[in-house]
Amino acid sequence: MRERATVLKLLLLAAFLPVMHPAEAAAPAQPPSRDLQWKKCNGSPGTSLNDQIAACTARIQSGQESENQVFVAYYNRALAEYRQEQYSAATDDYGASLRINSGDTEAWVGRGLAEFHLSRFSDAVADFGHAIDLAPRNANSWYQRGTANAALKRWDDAVSDLGKAISLKPDFAPAIFNRGGIFYARHAFGRAIADFDQFIRLKPDEAEGYEARGLARNAFGELDRAITDFDTSIRLHPDNPEAFYGRALAKIGLDGYDSAIEDLGQAIRLKPDYAEAYRYRGFALDRLGESDAALADYGEAIRLKPDYGGAFDNRGYEYLKRGDYDLALTDLTRAIQLEPDVAEAFHYRGYVYLKVQKDDAAIADYNEALRMQPDNSNALFGRGFDFYRSGKFDEAIADYDQVIRLGPEPRALLNRGSAYLQRGNYKLALADFSRAIALKPDYTEAFFNRGTASVAEGDYTSAVVDFSKAIELSPNAIETYLARGSAYDDEGQFGLALTDFDHVLAADPSNYSGHVNRCWTRAVIGNDIAGARRDCEQALTITTSGIDALDARGFLELKSGKFADAVTDYAAVLNHNAQRATALFGRGIAEQHLGDNTAAEMDFAAAEAAEPDITARFARYGITR
Repeated sequence: MRERATVLKLLLLAAFLPVMHPAEAAAPAQPPSRDLQWKKCNGSPGTSLNDQIAACTARIQSGQESENQVFVAYYNRALAEYRQEQYSAATDDYGASLRINSGDTEAWVGRGLAEFHLSRFSDAVADFGHAIDLAPRNANSWYQRGTANAALKRWDDAVSDLGKAISLKPDFAPAIFNRGGIFYARHAFGRAIADFDQFIRLKPDEAEGYEARGLARNAFGELDRAITDFDTSIRLHPDNPEAFYGRALAKIGLDGYDSAIEDLGQAIRLKPDYAEAYRYRGFALDRLGESDAALADYGEAIRLKPDYGGAFDNRGYEYLKRGDYDLALTDLTRAIQLEPDVAEAFHYRGYVYLKVQKDDAAIADYNEALRMQPDNSNALFGRGFDFYRSGKFDEAIADYDQVIRLGPEPRALLNRGSAYLQRGNYKLALADFSRAIALKPDYTEAFFNRGTASVAEGDYTSAVVDFSKAIELSPNAIETYLARGSAYDDEGQFGLALTDFDHVLAADPSNYSGHVNRCWTRAVIGNDIAGARRDCEQALTITTSGIDALDARGFLELKSGKFADAVTDYAAVLNHNAQRATALFGRGIAEQHLGDNTAAEMDFAAAEAAEPDITARFARYGITR
């Protein structure tokens, strides 16, 4: 989650208005009404803005004024219109005044301010530029142009202009504040903090300075100091919801979720339509395990701000954790539509696709997340898992390589080891599982997988040790008893193998593999043929076409001297898998006993081609050619 993606408030409203232009003195012969109109047009005390506009209009339309006096009337009417927030009319009147006198600095500034309020930032930059050309040492004009450049996100130009304003006027607090805001927007948090420090020295009683520095310190990772700044901002301005919100974000960063929820609640009381506060309160509630309350807050954030991509992202993730994959997919897709440049939403949606086994779609989303954030370890991990599940083991290994390069992580080592295991690179698999165990000594899955790799290497003693450790860590994992039982079987410790298979079937009487393995082991031991037969028959009841059960029953028939029945079972197995070594060798033994030596030799040869040590394996079971 983007926990501190807060946009700093810049002082983008220009703080300096042009001054009023007084008209030149009226000639003595003029009637008193003209003199009164000029006093009102000049904004004499007690004159309303409407009366000022009317008086200036009268003088413009009278046809009695000199060109300079008409300039003054247009200029003063523009200023009154600006103060009434009639910015379009002000722009027109400043334009009229400039057509009369293009050398008036204040008229250029005035039109630039009106254009700024109309969001015509490029025009504003041009007008402030004319003012600077006329009066290059006027700090205010540099400040205004810098502010307009900031609105256009022309950060370098904005920093340059504000720096010039500050050099001309070192105590220019608004310029220092805005430059700090630009540094914040560019993630230059240290430089932002330095500017806010200077602003606070100049304006120690201004709450906004502490709020801004708190946000910068929050983003810079100085969370405790950020909270101190927000405390001061709240003391100076206790009704400011933004300060409570900022302090809550810092507390979230310190895992202080209960206190953060209190601050966000206060922000909401002060500003009931504060969608961002609802969103982050939902996040804090989620961290406390209050999923229903978190969903309610995310929903309110979306109701207040229907285009709030971040809230859809968080709610989608909440649904994902609850296993509500359809709802998660809907919300995360909406988040991506609203904010297509947010890697996190693609990563989460990729995980949803992974959970519903849409591997191609998952990989596409992870690719997009990684295009935006090449070092996103979570996306790399998820894509690696999808590659693994799709049988693309080399691609999976490459992704896990990168995750491990970013920081050795036990899960990534486990999964890369599993991919190496699938590729037959057993030594590399063993090395990864061992590294995972070194990082996480209680990692059950790593012990299990290392045991599996040891079996593949033929090191059954080491496998038994690892499976035993896995059982110690997770005593209810019956698949580990199955694996250890098989390792005992391969090692020739059939009694111990039988004990493990007994444990499996005591815990899960319908466990297919448990019945198959116990059938086989009982057949090998040879003292409970009836029990072995019951296990094989039970396995075939559970899975009627189970080739493992047919293979085990074929071996049982072989041990029982029922060679024709053994041939029948082995034939059924080989119809499913013609290269299964145990079935080929077992059928060869049965054929040999039935006198078909030619067929037997062919089966022995095929069995040894499939598994070179098959003859030694059957010898451990008491069966020889």
